[in-house]
Amino acid sequence: MHSEFLLGAGAVLGALALAGLLFRRLRQSLIPAFILLGMAARPLVQDMHMVEALATLGVVLLLFFMGLEFSLGALLRNRKRIVRDGVVDVAACLPVGFVTGLAMGWGFKGALLLAGAFYISSSAIIAKSVIELQRAADPETESALGVLVFEDLFIALFLAVLSGAVLVAEPNAASAAWGVGKALLFFGAVVLVAFRARPLLNRLFDLESDDLFILLVGSVVLLLSWGAVAAGLSEAIGAFLAGLALAETDHKGRAERLFAPLQGLFATVFFLGFGLSIDPGTFSQVWPQALILTIMGVAVKVAGGWWIGQSSGMNQRSSLALGLTLIARGEFSIVLAGIAVAAGLPELGALLALLVLALSIVGTTAMQFSPQITRWVFPRRQQRTLVEQGFSPELAAFDSAGASTRSAEH
Repeated sequence: MHSEFLLGAGAVLGALALAGLLFRRLRQSLIPAFILLGMAARPLVQDMHMVEALATLGVVLLLFFMGLEFSLGALLRNRKRIVRDGVVDVAACLPVGFVTGLAMGWGFKGALLLAGAFYISSSAIIAKSVIELQRAADPETESALGVLVFEDLFIALFLAVLSGAVLVAEPNAASAAWGVGKALLFFGAVVLVAFRARPLLNRLFDLESDDLFILLVGSVVLLLSWGAVAAGLSEAIGAFLAGLALAETDHKGRAERLFAPLQGLFATVFFLGFGLSIDPGTFSQVWPQALILTIMGVAVKVAGGWWIGQSSGMNQRSSLALGLTLIARGEFSIVLAGIAVAAGLPELGALLALLVLALSIVGTTAMQFSPQITRWVFPRRQQRTLVEQGFSPELAAFDSAGASTRSAEH
């Protein structure tokens, strides 16, 4: 048993390395390579439990690392803008997905599931791409982060309501309301502790040993992820909140240095596990609908991002880059695909899986080439002030003075 595990694990890691090397040579993002490798390896995998466990750790560490990149104080200061941008994102995507689901004949339950999968961008894929492409300092990334935070909270509440509307014969308003209340209470409690207990957190993580520091931080991340799941949120939002809280302490740089190798390894396994969950044999009947939804999915996110960027005072290039950043769908849409199968709609589950695969590839490619795309669409940069719209002066200065540097790097 142990020898079979070692052989399989070694073969998987070697295949991941080779696939990554190939896509690097092709100057492509690594994420689609790992997803496609997972699809190809699906017939060879007998036990998915280990892959699923590692993939869960991967998305947890990925979102924790993303939380470290940003300031909780900045998010709270910009909460009005986050809500405004999130509402625009919902208005641009959710109704389109619902109406399209009804038009395609999936019925009310299927339309609800399709609307959620069509709406929610992938925090994991976008976070990995931001880190991989070194886009954390770009002005559109701050807005994208706000949209993703809003989406994660919204989809958690949406899932709480959806479980009563799809998986049971009679919707249960009381249980749905209780689920929504738990989610909001958990999020508010973590944010309050992180914001008010900064001196205590500094003392708590002030450990000389790096090993003990990793153990303590890992424990906090996993416990908050568990708490998020218990409160009706995803484990990803719990890990993200842990990262935001630690970013407010004096130990942010130490955590980034120690956890970076682990984040990369487990995130790779997450995307491999996503690919393993997709059965290509189910695509033959749903690919025409998936193609239509892919085109629409790109269009609504680009339009929504443009709308958000222009209303926030971004220039045209940054507004378009924001829309391109939000294209990818991923982990939450796969959860909804699983709910569709449990609700007796296996064809819809296959459709959502194919949609996620297509948009994950299109989204990562669009992010990679967004500097070239934005320069081609808007050859001459139009300056607009960001400070007046609530952005930090540092980001405003970066946006007006650092565009040529970003373009040269990417």
